[in-house]
Amino acid sequence: MNKKFLKFGTIALSACLCISAVSGLAACGGNTNDVEIGDDGKPRPGADGPTEISFWGYGDQNEKEVFTDLVNQFNELYKDTIKVKYEHKPGDYNTAALNGLRASRANVDVLYVDDEHVKRYAKAGYLEPLDSYIQNSEEIQIDNMWASSINRYKYDVDTTTQDGPNAHYWGIPKDIGPVVIFYNESMFNRAGVKVISVAKEDLAAFNAGTKADARGTTKSEYGITGEVKEKGYFVDGTQKWFNNQIPMSWDECVALSTVVQTSERTLNGITTESEYFGYYTEWWFNYGWSVGGDCVEYVATDDPAYKGGYWEFTLLEDDTPNYIVKDDVTEPVTVKGHSYSAGQIIEWADKIQDPKTDVKAINSEVTQLYAAGKLNELPSQRDAMIEFGRLCTKKDVEVVSGKNGYRICPYPADMGGNDAKATTFAEGKLGMLVDGRWNVTNFRKLIGEKPGQTGNKFEWDVAPLPMYKEYDASGNVTVHGVEAGHSGSVALCVNAKSKKKNAAWFFAEFIGGKTGQEAQAKSGFAIPSQKNLANSEVFLQSDKNPRNSIVFVRAAEYETPGDWWYLEDNLWIADWADLLNSQFREGKITLEQLQANSKYKDTPNRLKDYTEA
Repeated sequence: MNKKFLKFGTIALSACLCISAVSGLAACGGNTNDVEIGDDGKPRPGADGPTEISFWGYGDQNEKEVFTDLVNQFNELYKDTIKVKYEHKPGDYNTAALNGLRASRANVDVLYVDDEHVKRYAKAGYLEPLDSYIQNSEEIQIDNMWASSINRYKYDVDTTTQDGPNAHYWGIPKDIGPVVIFYNESMFNRAGVKVISVAKEDLAAFNAGTKADARGTTKSEYGITGEVKEKGYFVDGTQKWFNNQIPMSWDECVALSTVVQTSERTLNGITTESEYFGYYTEWWFNYGWSVGGDCVEYVATDDPAYKGGYWEFTLLEDDTPNYIVKDDVTEPVTVKGHSYSAGQIIEWADKIQDPKTDVKAINSEVTQLYAAGKLNELPSQRDAMIEFGRLCTKKDVEVVSGKNGYRICPYPADMGGNDAKATTFAEGKLGMLVDGRWNVTNFRKLIGEKPGQTGNKFEWDVAPLPMYKEYDASGNVTVHGVEAGHSGSVALCVNAKSKKKNAAWFFAEFIGGKTGQEAQAKSGFAIPSQKNLANSEVFLQSDKNPRNSIVFVRAAEYETPGDWWYLEDNLWIADWADLLNSQFREGKITLEQLQANSKYKDTPNRLKDYTEA
């Protein structure tokens, strides 16, 4: 689990925000062009007609059409009071947005801000805190929203944390896009791999023959003779199976990828390690986070040189094992005064005896709990990065001393950006692609919208990301990490310079509320921020591809922002990210050489700049 992220948030009210007694909307004086709020909490018609606000966004043609329709709906609903002017910004949207926010006069009132930039803009004073608006909104109910979406927009610009004394909500989610495995089922079938769809909680009933899987087929109808275990990929006799509702272990992912790519190359007469691959991911997150690791960890300190703490670089440096409370532990365990229940990983700051020292030793409380049989040991963050590095590297090349690559992934340089990944998958050259919900609309057009249609290029669906697991000789899980991964998200933010903040909030609330979220979900490119909508046919759309959309809903519970979100900019990432992806993953340098590179070694100094007093 990404420990830089709060699972649950509380609203911190800003003393500088005035709150309307009825609606809770900001009504601080002087905004003569803004709408007034009536006793019923609704905007009143102005003497000079509707208040006009500007809204900036971006997206493909499909998203543009969805938001054009939403703006028209809003303008009709509030035709006497508020009028939204929608500007679709093609090209480099982030540069346009930053220029708009920097302008001395507000030329945009509501705008998209992605999770990568929201902290930077908040620190610069460009965004309006939305705490009081959210607190008094009937549409934006935090308890019914994914914590993984709303809480990524909560931030204390002084402490660089989510739970600092001056933390505020700087935006509300326009959307959330969980990342999963998209897989080519036709390619699986050609490789002799059949697909079933059984959730963990249904395995007992499926094995007993009392319940069919999500595709309506029973165990006996599939012809499975052995017990189906909690595995994503397994072999029953001589038949290979893939369960698209159970995460694969790291080893299973490698095994399935190897089977699929070998089969496809053979069928197409390919004799080299090219053209067809079993798997592709560009992100290390689900590997590190699954075992409790991360690239940075926060160290709290009373050192006056820092604003409450500093960030420690742990991407490859943390070689200490991680620990998880065993599933059969009935009472919570305590480490450094913090309580952990069954299935929870001990956080880094608690795992380490004294995080402020250079030599990191495991806390004695943790070693005692492990010796007492309360904890299982997991790989280190460094181990997770070694596994990640092996995915692309050739089999005859060392990733780290004693371990060579798997070569189940193409090189990142050969894949290009998001469009290239999607095209490669749609062309049938990848067995599995790790990517986000945002590509569903694209794949429906490029591959096929409905399952089993003769016009489909191939059959495709989605599955959970791999996670760390170990099994006994009978195939039962003995040690496991946690399901983990990242999700993308874009916020609706209000320009701090806007003179029409009440009107701006009404529109942001409309898009972030039921109407706006339903419209995006129906179009396929986003999962609703509201849990009840996400679990309904509005989103699941069981008559369309992907049939297994429940995987996105489950992922929304635990997936968190990527490392680009951790701090206010990416300067601390730029140098080592290039080395990681263009050198290390392609087998040009080993992990030890990556660590020795001066660009990588300078990262700890860059990190400490963010919280210097």
